Amino acid sequence: MESAAFWRLVEGARAEAGSDTERAAQVLLRRLCALTPDEIERFEELWFHEQDELYRWPIRDAATLLLGAFGDDDFLAVQDWIVSHGRQITRRVRDDPDCLVELAPDRHNARIDWFCGLPIEAHIAATGAPFAMDGSCGPDTPAGIPADLTDKALTRHRFPRLTAYLDANPWIERPWQRHVVGREIR
Repeated sequence: MESAAFWRLVEGARAEAGSDTERAAQVLLRRLCALTPDEIERFEELWFHEQDELYRWPIRDAATLLLGAFGDDDFLAVQDWIVSHGRQITRRVRDDPDCLVELAPDRHNARIDWFCGLPIEAHIAATGAPFAMDGSCGPDTPAGIPADLTDKALTRHRFPRLTAYLDANPWIERPWQRHVVGREIR
């Protein structure tokens, strides 16, 4: 399986499911089950590669603005969520993390682990057994340097679209705001 076939599977599942991310995962699993065991393994390798490409501080910072604070496991789910939206959005977010705002209508699905383990499930369905896990699990830490999201001016400059989204949605916590004994400190 080459990159083009990988993206056809991902984008085809998303196109069939529309904006329903849970359904996109179900459709993708069904499509993976139709592949050979070798194709399923290659799909997983390509998925991990795309996930690794998104394992960067600027993307994590952008996701923190859109979704609020989260841990490492949640960031893996966020990376999967981004990849599930297809090649164009994945590339745009990788090249300009502020583009993550384009996924705001689906933000409620970002932390749900819809896509983790789909290739293994498909492989078990095809062969009766999971495939052996070998090789690298990806980088230990995100690439780049984290931004100081508590610096309101810098954050607004670096992520203008995301901070405009925050301005339009005051119920989302801003990293530059901290609550201490019921008082807001800026």
